Amino acid sequence: MPTLYSQTIEANNSQSPQAINSADILSIAISHTGGTPLAGHDWWIAVVTSLPSPNDIYYYDGTSWSTEFSVAFQQPLTEINSLELLNGSGLPPGNYVFYFGIDSIANGVLDTDSLVYDSISVVSEAAIAGNEQSCGNSRQIFSVDPLPSDAYFQIDPLGATNPSSHTFPTVHTYMMLQDSSQPREVYAPTDISISNISVIESLTAGGTDFSLNFTPCPEVTGYFDHLSAVSETLQNQLTGAGNCQQYVAGTDEYRFCSHSVSVEVAAGTILGSAGGGMGQNSAALDFGLRDSRTAPLWYANLERLVSSDQHHVVCPYDYYVPGPVKAGLVAKLGVARQNLPICGSVAHDVADTAQGRWYLLGSSDFGEADHLALVPSNKRPDDVGVLSVGNSELGTDAYFFDYTETGLVNRRFSEIGPGSAIYCWDTLRNRESSLASGNAQAISGILFLQLSDATHLKIQRSSQHGSCPATTDSLSFDNAGPQFER
Repeated sequence: MPTLYSQTIEANNSQSPQAINSADILSIAISHTGGTPLAGHDWWIAVVTSLPSPNDIYYYDGTSWSTEFSVAFQQPLTEINSLELLNGSGLPPGNYVFYFGIDSIANGVLDTDSLVYDSISVVSEAAIAGNEQSCGNSRQIFSVDPLPSDAYFQIDPLGATNPSSHTFPTVHTYMMLQDSSQPREVYAPTDISISNISVIESLTAGGTDFSLNFTPCPEVTGYFDHLSAVSETLQNQLTGAGNCQQYVAGTDEYRFCSHSVSVEVAAGTILGSAGGGMGQNSAALDFGLRDSRTAPLWYANLERLVSSDQHHVVCPYDYYVPGPVKAGLVAKLGVARQNLPICGSVAHDVADTAQGRWYLLGSSDFGEADHLALVPSNKRPDDVGVLSVGNSELGTDAYFFDYTETGLVNRRFSEIGPGSAIYCWDTLRNRESSLASGNAQAISGILFLQLSDATHLKIQRSSQHGSCPATTDSLSFDNAGPQFER
């Protein structure tokens, strides 16, 4: 057992997780008390970030922060009281975990067997510039729950995968209905201007859903998807033919008609209903939000994005006024996910690794049916990954698995770099939850891939294997199989 040291690391004089604006001052300090000042020890100070590589981890070398691996100090156990290592503003938006650790072997090697550490989480949110004609510099915009609190049992966070229509992580949340057979009223979350009403008719299964696009101010745009009906006021706006087109998603065919409108609605006004069997029997009300004032999200290849609204995806519930309504919404997010950020995320690309969005080589950029996402689960990102396969040749499905930390089987995508190694995934299932829970079903076969270079990979599925072979280089690729690019 490693020796226990009495050390702490604090952010802004607190040992509790911190949420700051990127323009705010952040102070990081360490303290150490007790211990016998015998032989030297390695003192480690680092921060793990959500920024793309190589900025995903920084080390403190005793004087400054750098991406170069380095021990901070090599010294005996001395008394330290709030030694400040960082003090400044401008921390890029993202998630940060600062670590302060000590191991008993002063050799400049991170000896995890004798390492004892403390950590502190910091979430930095984008600074929003004030504008007298905008929402201002506050995100306290909404005050009304879109649904009665008893109408939904949880909120599924951003980043869900449901191929082929949602092969890539979804850019909206799901307010999961308690009973989708019963219609429940949908309310305006604040004073809004509705700019578009879309009508989506299923030509295959029947049923019509509605989508509403709205703005509380010019820079912030939101939408609700899967309303089963709209109010009489909004229905009266659908007098013209609209801009219509037909499309296929999976095996289903739809007619989509878009109507540009301009309707001012007060906070709490009934917009329509969700559930009740009048629409397409959706199990959820989708709620999405964009804020053009925020820093753009990072993607490996911006030219691949179908629409620019993916640059500024934000969590709708972060834009609520503090109080009981917001607390209730956050609590229902916490039913589905406990990891920070509690609302999930959508931009998972990590340069020079397998993690993120991949596009079928030579295909059109539009739609998601042909493509591939190798990303963390939106509900259990720390320990579950998902191969979200839209491509029918591989077998359209979301293949969930538990991470392993070594070897070539079931590895994290962010740990896979270019090379000749063949990585393999088995013990696959169709849900984040374990097979033992009874809530997930096993998916037979294995998936294996090779990251040829930073922007190209090949992947195949084999139903001939029940599990990955002991030696993955015995797996072979069909040259006619699908290949993908960033």
